[in-house]
Amino acid sequence: MAKMWLIVGVALLVGLMAAAVAMALVTTLGGPHLLPADSPEGVVQRYLLALEREDYREAHSYLGSDLQTRCSLGDFVRRDYWPYTEERQVTLEKTQLYDGWAYVKATVTVFHGDAPFGASEYSYDRTFNLKLEADQWRLTGPEWGCPPF
Repeated sequence: MAKMWLIVGVALLVGLMAAAVAMALVTTLGGPHLLPADSPEGVVQRYLLALEREDYREAHSYLGSDLQTRCSLGDFVRRDYWPYTEERQVTLEKTQLYDGWAYVKATVTVFHGDAPFGASEYSYDRTFNLKLEADQWRLTGPEWGCPPF
């Protein structure tokens, strides 16, 4: 009987140590590495993170002034057509800069864990168009949840 309690005690101690290490890693890592806020890639990253958190006010703030004028925050929230209900990973692949404009190409991989024969995934490319406005990169298209141009 004492042997069983010793095994349970050791297992509990190992479990607590593993939890402490995991907590330390989460605290140390602190979430995603943020790209510079004044770069096109940083704006795209922050826009996507805001959508993932459902912080539509912040996401809307990354839209260009034309788009913000044409698409109120309420319109933006109602028309968010790229829902984050699925597990996905976005990899920023390539950025091209042209005289105040930027094009950021990203690969989006969507994971499904509920397929009958195991997990499945698919990927597609998405290009984010940005314009430099008052020294800030802002998204200009495509539609970003707002009425078409």
